[in-house]
Amino acid sequence: MPVKHNHVITLHYQLKDDNDKILDKSYDSQEPMVYLHGHRQMIRGFEAAIAGAEEGEKRAFSVSPAEGYGLRNVNNMQRIPTKYLKHEGKLSAGQAINVNTENGVKPGTIMKVGKFNADVDMNHPLAGKNLHFEIEVISIRPATDDEVGHGHVHGSGGCDH
Repeated sequence: MPVKHNHVITLHYQLKDDNDKILDKSYDSQEPMVYLHGHRQMIRGFEAAIAGAEEGEKRAFSVSPAEGYGLRNVNNMQRIPTKYLKHEGKLSAGQAINVNTENGVKPGTIMKVGKFNADVDMNHPLAGKNLHFEIEVISIRPATDDEVGHGHVHGSGGCDH
């Protein structure tokens, strides 16, 4: 059964950057990743690259920023008063934080901390980067009607509601 829309995919992966640095992986100590294919749970380039893969198949592919997390946007740098970031504790450059915005909580990275303000990069940490994946499809199954209706996997490897 090939990977296609409305299938639950279980796979192991390794993600590297252009310098061959491992950014993330599920091999070794972690459980395999489980997701509902075709429901925007994964970046567009990832889903396109594994569409049609079979159980047990291994693939290596690269995803450009346009098909991944987008290009870096210089307008996504913000100066935020540190009083609004007290929930993050002691602030330091390079720290990943969560920022409350008009559109909900968004992740950001502290670039510089001053006495009263912090410069925060609100771009995704992988924005502007080429992503190099190695994957191994462990299992493929049709999603249940509930999973399709909710737009995510239920049970083992997913949520329970």
